[in-house]
Amino acid sequence: MRTMVPMLLAIALAGCNQPQGAHAPVSEAEATQIATAAEASFTGGKVDAIMTHYADGATMIDAAAPDPTTDRKIETGWARNFASMDPKDYAVVGRHIQLLGPDAFVSSGIERFSVAAGTARPTVSARFTDVFQRQRDGRWQIIHEHVSTPAAPLVQP
Repeated sequence: MRTMVPMLLAIALAGCNQPQGAHAPVSEAEATQIATAAEASFTGGKVDAIMTHYADGATMIDAAAPDPTTDRKIETGWARNFASMDPKDYAVVGRHIQLLGPDAFVSSGIERFSVAAGTARPTVSARFTDVFQRQRDGRWQIIHEHVSTPAAPLVQP
């Protein structure tokens, strides 16, 4: 009996080592839904709604800026500039999801959207890579984003 008590205690304590609110590992389908939900805020015109998808301290590399930043004020300014272009018809072409573990994934591809340019609404494209991480509170946020303009296609001889 004395040997069973420590064994039962060890089993009971092993269950206590699980983090409260532990989550199942992210699946590819769930990762796609998370990324799509974040992207839905991009065309809403609300900067605060856009920024809720980015973790504090996230690294951002913007196609129109020379240097990466982790400064939230600069990042918010970039989101404000993006929203001021009144982007519409946002779509991702050729999305790639890479699962990095139970609590992180990468979403990358080509994003296309139209922007206000005087009376015209040209469609623009950009390459993007977003690294999402599940936060302690269970929310998914972007911890790293890289956006760049696509290279010109190579001319074949």
